[in-house]
Amino acid sequence: MHIIQVEVSAIVVPDDRFRGINKKVEDIATSILKYGQLQPIIITPEGVLVDGGHRLAAAKLNCSSHIAAVYSNDVDPLYLREVELEANIMRLEMTWQEKAHALKTLHELKVARNPNASQAQTAAAAGEGSQRAISQAISISRMVELFPEIGEAKSLNQALSLAKAKAKGVMRVKEVRDDPEVYAAIEDKLILGDSVEVIKTIPDHTFNAIITDPPFGINYDDRKAGTVGSITDYEDGPEAYERLLTMAPDLYRTIKPDGWLIWFLGVSWYERCKAVFRDAGFIVDEIPVIWDRSQGRCFTTRPDRYFGRAYDIALHCIKGDPQMVLRSRPNIIRVEPVSNADRETLVERPVELYAELIRRLTVPGETVADFFAGSGSCLAAAASTGRRYFGVEMNPERRAWALKKIRAHTRDDAA
Repeated sequence: MHIIQVEVSAIVVPDDRFRGINKKVEDIATSILKYGQLQPIIITPEGVLVDGGHRLAAAKLNCSSHIAAVYSNDVDPLYLREVELEANIMRLEMTWQEKAHALKTLHELKVARNPNASQAQTAAAAGEGSQRAISQAISISRMVELFPEIGEAKSLNQALSLAKAKAKGVMRVKEVRDDPEVYAAIEDKLILGDSVEVIKTIPDHTFNAIITDPPFGINYDDRKAGTVGSITDYEDGPEAYERLLTMAPDLYRTIKPDGWLIWFLGVSWYERCKAVFRDAGFIVDEIPVIWDRSQGRCFTTRPDRYFGRAYDIALHCIKGDPQMVLRSRPNIIRVEPVSNADRETLVERPVELYAELIRRLTVPGETVADFFAGSGSCLAAAASTGRRYFGVEMNPERRAWALKKIRAHTRDDAA
């Protein structure tokens, strides 16, 4: 290896470079002007770039005619690719996605050159402390190939958590599909589909009560950025929420002449939802139903400024002249929230919360619907209290989880 001065314009940059050029090239250009080029780039004898894309881009930015480079006359393509990957892996500015892909590719190249190469050897070459980093990189890279949404995670730890949840969800779907006799009695009561479209197919006057918990329309995942959530969370931006509110006339239509709608919602949508459901024909109680979840973790993104959020609300909407079954109960329901260890979705209600609402509004044998079934808590509560039920869920993994929960809560005397 020896250092030479090469014309910048003569260097060939391959199309399949592992990394692109980011905004840090301006800082590198400034540093080179101040201190000079401290590290040569690496090229092939034919002038093809192996390592140093940012230094080359900085030289072009500085309008330099030549750049210091090194090359060897006797290298093979696999070795050159290893050099590029190892050099990039050592750099701290790589994203977790880039590093995981680089570690996986580096190990594959080393195995291609030596079938006996171990993950420990790859880890040592990449400057990693143990082979665990290589095995994780291989695993998460393959999961990202199968499920690209995992690649949107904010960190490797979050990606690994999401991958685990995704794998668990896939196994749930397989379990339901492989045991059709067990789930035959309940599968047709939980439809896989888009609620906005499915509700249009439901006949008039079908349900005694609709109790549902749609996405909150507040980009909840963004507010929880960097934390671990479920890979199956809903899209919940304002535009998506407005689309859900177009269901209001059909919600009214599919409820029996005397019936109920309980609609969980974020506080920011309270006035808007009241207006929409009143326009659809409902009588809307000015005072919401309150779920007191203060026995669990009270969350706020700014504990230095705000109190922890310890309750959620739901609109209490009335069609016709239904009668409460359990009367004079308070509008505050105190039920302990689902623990983090047992929670399937980012926002999940406990079965007992729904069971309390169902017992207050309906009698055994009547029909309860949930158009955003999620993990199935509402339908499980209906099954456990002897009510008929109908649900819709658009995600197959959540639906599989819901079916398991419903089956677990179905009474032995259920028809």
